Amino acid sequence: MKPDEPAPDFAMTRAVEILAQIYERRNKKAGVPPVPFDRVVVLFNETVAFDVTKTTRRDVERAFGIAFAYPVRGWHTYCVRGVNGGREFVSLFYEKPARGQSALVSAELYLPKVDRAPSLEPRDVGGVRLVPGEIAIGTALTSLPENFARIEKPEGLGPYEAIFEARFPGGSAYAMGNKGSIERLAIYGLRT
Repeated sequence: MKPDEPAPDFAMTRAVEILAQIYERRNKKAGVPPVPFDRVVVLFNETVAFDVTKTTRRDVERAFGIAFAYPVRGWHTYCVRGVNGGREFVSLFYEKPARGQSALVSAELYLPKVDRAPSLEPRDVGGVRLVPGEIAIGTALTSLPENFARIEKPEGLGPYEAIFEARFPGGSAYAMGNKGSIERLAIYGLRT
């Protein structure tokens, strides 16, 4: 340093270093998916747990009875009274094994949004929610556990402005919503 140069502003230099470190940490985290759940995520109520790693069609029909074929053939849909008292649909899809029980591969809980949705009477079987986390329809998207990460909306997925995904042993879980509120929860099993 020359005698006629001003002394460096150490506070400013340190502030720039700290901001650079924060920027680097954020950029590293942005491309890293969140930690997956260490247990299976289920849609649950006190009557039955919809578990894509072990629930069978027989288990569901013992608890809920025969389903309505909606939205298309192959889906099995029930109408339940939600945690907040509203009408919610539980739609299930089973794999068709060569022999044995039909195993659950997909379970969705959602608010019926289309005019052509059947006007099924809701069953009072207790509210269905996503566990872990006790996440129900109407819950704020900001209350999702840190295992959920926002993803880009796939083309043609529907009327949801926000979609979050979490991984778990044997599958994936999704929370979808609008205006900060969850309107659809889904779990999908991985089959090999």
